[in-house]
Amino acid sequence: MAKTEKSVINGVIWTVAIGTALFIWGTISLVLQLVKGWYIPGTPWMMLPGGIMIISGFANLITYRHNRERVLGALKSYERVSITQLSSELGMKEKDVKDVIVDLRSGGKVRASFDPESGDVFVLDVKGQPPMAVVPVSSSGLPEHEEAIKKTYKARPDQGFCPYCGSMFKPGDKFCNNCGASIE
Repeated sequence: MAKTEKSVINGVIWTVAIGTALFIWGTISLVLQLVKGWYIPGTPWMMLPGGIMIISGFANLITYRHNRERVLGALKSYERVSITQLSSELGMKEKDVKDVIVDLRSGGKVRASFDPESGDVFVLDVKGQPPMAVVPVSSSGLPEHEEAIKKTYKARPDQGFCPYCGSMFKPGDKFCNNCGASIE
């Protein structure tokens, strides 16, 4: 089952609700222990897992929404892109990228379809705007301009491609000309 924003919110609600109940239980137990001297073994410690559950619930929601915006931003740059390239670019699992795209489609934020043969994503529009294809991509997954001049670059044996964005660099370059990352 694909992860949608609604399912994430439902999970967060339950996680935070149970965490809050544990936190309150632990707090009441601690107060009763300090004020009245009643001691129920282990219950003041329920504050700890309760607090952790509350924090992790909100962290899950923030992470999911952040990833949605990242995928949405990346899709603005492509008319056609492979899931593999998109997941590599975003540092996300392919399944998570697909889930986010399906969720964005069902929410009306993006109009896109998957190529049944290759699995590539065809982006028609993002939030009502057509994609701005920055660079056409060749069948190898490299931008066409890099594919055409690939033979002029002499890649270092240990690092011929930027470890962050995958763009090729010339010998002697210290920074990637695509993303600005240090390549030394």
